[in-house]
Amino acid sequence: MDFATLIAPLDIQEFETRYLYREPVVIRGNSNNDRAKLIDWKRLNTLLQLQPHWTSERVKLVLESRAIDPEFYMHDRGGRRVASPARIEAMMGVGATFVGDMVEDIDPGLAVLTAMLANRFAARTGANVYASFKHVQGFASHCDLHEVFAVQCEGAKRWRVYRNRADNPVEGLHGDDAQAMIDAAKGPVLLDVTLEVGDLIYIPRGYFHDALATDEASLHVTISVAPPSGLLLFNFLEDLARSDAEFRAYLPDMREGNGAVLQKALETLGVRLSNLANSPAMQERIGRWRRKYHQPVHHLALPDRPIPRRLTRTGVEAQVVERLQGSVLVTSSGDLFSPGLLSDVAAYVLGRPAVVHEEVSARFNHHPKSEIDALLNRMISDRLLTED
Repeated sequence: MDFATLIAPLDIQEFETRYLYREPVVIRGNSNNDRAKLIDWKRLNTLLQLQPHWTSERVKLVLESRAIDPEFYMHDRGGRRVASPARIEAMMGVGATFVGDMVEDIDPGLAVLTAMLANRFAARTGANVYASFKHVQGFASHCDLHEVFAVQCEGAKRWRVYRNRADNPVEGLHGDDAQAMIDAAKGPVLLDVTLEVGDLIYIPRGYFHDALATDEASLHVTISVAPPSGLLLFNFLEDLARSDAEFRAYLPDMREGNGAVLQKALETLGVRLSNLANSPAMQERIGRWRRKYHQPVHHLALPDRPIPRRLTRTGVEAQVVERLQGSVLVTSSGDLFSPGLLSDVAAYVLGRPAVVHEEVSARFNHHPKSEIDALLNRMISDRLLTED
């Protein structure tokens, strides 16, 4: 499924200019559209039999807005603690809502959808399935820390989205007073809609909302989309700063000059920190991070057998050096070229006596195959590799 199909009949340009990251929207469909076929009860029943997937991190049951103790629905199987389909069914019989996380790992259709969205938005994505019965509200009002695309696949569910919005939240509220704080902050109802089979609701990060099944049995799938925030810089700044001697130096004693010497040092480091944040090296790291969250689905062609292309390292010594201006492939004769976002590929290939082209492409499948092909061909032309 492509993005146009996911949000049809809403036009992509209208969605991106009016709604994306801005405001919620309901997109009506029907039981015959592709969205409605993402999952159904028969498919869920089958997936629940794949017990190794359903660890405590990937399944939970909620009753009256409270998580049920996993001991009520988990059991030991083959030396692992996994969910019992029979116990899940029994708990749902008394009103529990089933929440299955990371369903894309066991459902090829959802894997294709999440991979498409990961590529389109350069974001982490995941597919969660929610199953509940009439008049059962699994979760109290809350806001998510990511974009939400929720598709109704069986039955119906009433959604309420509230007018107020948390300002770019990155963590949820916790504690005894958390729900009271949310209820006080959410404001009046902005949208009050019932989703039927094939309908989709998009809710941007931070909008408070809740949902209630209105049909005898309700099943929907939520796709989460989480692009990186500016906080990602802090994941890389310390590593980059370690390569700068000024950051490794001791800070002046704050008593020198009544703090003036320390203030001057901090001002200098602040400028250098700004340079790191704006450097090509930082852009490369963020670019690689984003790509790693796009793991395209590989469609097998067995029993067709791929013909391996074996590449062997020559005696030319070379290494990838990361500089503030970006990564560079360096030999004893000097700089050759910048592998850019593919510095991880170049470093891997240089560190092995031989590689198989297809294995490299599979290992680094978050990079476009065309870019990997170009890199390996360049390394051949620079006599770093020979082709058997």
